[in-house]
Amino acid sequence: MIKNKKIAVIGDIHGCFDELQDLYEKIFAFTDEVYSVGDLIDRGPDSRQVIQFCIDNNIKPVKGNHEDLLIKAIENQDSKKGLYSAGNSSLGLWDGAEDTVESYTGTTRAGFKIFTDFFKDSGHFEYISGLPLEIELGDCIISHGGIIKEQKPESCLWNREEPAKLDVIQVIGHTPHRGVIHKQKHYINVDTGCVFWGTLSAVVLSEDNVEILSSN
Repeated sequence: MIKNKKIAVIGDIHGCFDELQDLYEKIFAFTDEVYSVGDLIDRGPDSRQVIQFCIDNNIKPVKGNHEDLLIKAIENQDSKKGLYSAGNSSLGLWDGAEDTVESYTGTTRAGFKIFTDFFKDSGHFEYISGLPLEIELGDCIISHGGIIKEQKPESCLWNREEPAKLDVIQVIGHTPHRGVIHKQKHYINVDTGCVFWGTLSAVVLSEDNVEILSSN
């Protein structure tokens, strides 16, 4: 599957820093080449620490829909009517946004401009803006919600359908389950809903093996 090396891919983190630290210690026993399916931020308490940890430890995420919404909100803040509404105006206050704002400013009451200043000063806006939609590694492709044929590339941010069968295995997140879903030669969904149920998971892939790790 992954020829001549071993990689790990972490599921949706959503600000769960303690679980990320615990899981990373377990991953590091197998490999230091670590990826993530995105959604580093929102809902959990420690989005700032999660992003910095990924930077400090060279964890390579793809972009999740939460990162995409935040990027769009910051880029379009002059015309926005509500926090994170620039990504999808029907959503209004984006789910989990208050937790991200608080992790940077210390309060949920900070104005969006104040939050943006904190976020940009940390270097994290530049970081998440540079995240790719997908990462292809040999016989494996990582994206947030899975690739569907004949759809725009950005559809992988929001897709909740079963991903397309490709010539490579897809490693995805976005739709949480109580356990990792592994469909042989098709896809692995590694989002185990840490922010809902307390378990962050990762899959370790090598040429002839798939191993599941969890934070507890």
